[in-house]
Amino acid sequence: ISMSYYYEKISENNGLPAKFMLSQCTDLTIPAHWHDYLEVLYMMEGELTAVVQAGSYLLTPGNLMIINSKELHMTRANGSVCYILLQISAEHLHNFLPSGTELHFQTMIAPADNGEVFSGLRQSLEHMLDAYTRQGNGYQFFFAAKLYEFLYHLYRNFCTLSPSAPETGTNRDLERVTQVMDWVRNHFQKPLTLDDAAASLAVSREYFCRLFKRYTGQTFLEYLNSVRTMHLYEDLKNTDDSITVLMEKNGIRNYKVFMRTFKKLYGDTPQKIRSEIREYFSPELPS
Repeated sequence: ISMSYYYEKISENNGLPAKFMLSQCTDLTIPAHWHDYLEVLYMMEGELTAVVQAGSYLLTPGNLMIINSKELHMTRANGSVCYILLQISAEHLHNFLPSGTELHFQTMIAPADNGEVFSGLRQSLEHMLDAYTRQGNGYQFFFAAKLYEFLYHLYRNFCTLSPSAPETGTNRDLERVTQVMDWVRNHFQKPLTLDDAAASLAVSREYFCRLFKRYTGQTFLEYLNSVRTMHLYEDLKNTDDSITVLMEKNGIRNYKVFMRTFKKLYGDTPQKIRSEIREYFSPELPS
């Protein structure tokens, strides 16, 4: 399958074999994307809606979600949420596997699935969080030990190991969706319509709408607005151009829809975000 849809770049925390963070946010939507990392979400507070490979899931406190490498996924916070985020590169995991094999982990894991094992998984994550928060001398060794303990139990209880195989026609619908996402990324600055998107796949408007929503968790127009807004956000950080100029540059015509999308993605207005960025990076004047 062509992995040409939105690709998220990830980098590990310094001195650690993974990316790790405690994420706290309110009403934040992360549009459909993929990466070469195994992603783990452990919900601590609030509710999170996720769409993974066309499957829809609701994460509540105590739930553990595993997103396999290269799986198309999006997440949406339902109000205020707090969760542990852990990402381990597929390349790193493959160092421990026989050549020519692939890992596939169970997507949703709840305490009821295997209470004793789940308790161990949760404790490993909590120990990682404590070590990362305190960052005492040599914490990286303890963190790595708990990470591999977590992966060991995850592998033994919630994973299948299969031979690598080329993608087949069973993923035709996913390939169609990713083709449109790639088209959006290359042409988002131009006027694009729902009919244009459906025509690019030679399917009806109705079929396209159902297909796109199933795999991305968003309507086509929601996704298009998200892509445009994400590019505007980068320009907002790196230029002094006015919001109006940036909207025109990124193909945004409806100010009301833009503001709603921006707040959903970044939690505040573009003016407020730009002000915070400038304040953060402005050197303090000598007193």
